[in-house]
Amino acid sequence: MSKQLKSSIQRWDTLAEGVGQKVNEVQKVLILVRDKQTKLDEERTKLGDMKREYATKLKEVQLESHDMEKVTYLRRFLGQLDVAVKAVATELEVLAVQHSKVQEQFRSLNSEQVKFTTLASRSRKQLGDMLQRADQKDQDMMNVMRFEALKR
Repeated sequence: MSKQLKSSIQRWDTLAEGVGQKVNEVQKVLILVRDKQTKLDEERTKLGDMKREYATKLKEVQLESHDMEKVTYLRRFLGQLDVAVKAVATELEVLAVQHSKVQEQFRSLNSEQVKFTTLASRSRKQLGDMLQRADQKDQDMMNVMRFEALKR
């Protein structure tokens, strides 16, 4: 029975270790996705600030000089900023979906690792209990033998 428990412990430890490696890999991906989200969010903020700044400049140019070339340039640039803002927003949406999938995978693998670790702990406890019972039985047997020897 103890051989079975020892092999069971080894099997659960091996499975937990394998899943643990996967958990670490998924955790690294999760960190990369979060970092990319943060950078894109910062970029979106910067683009928004630029857009407001150039919209203000456009209003000033329209009110002051009526320079059509400058007005056209600023309008085109604002259009390009709009396209960039939409692209960043789209990429953030894709990253949000990716983040939730990776996070779900992380939770699942982490749960599996905890399960295997728990099963290994239970097997260790069973083995310890079994060995303790065997030791107690041996101790009891020695005590009986001593008692019998003293009786004679």
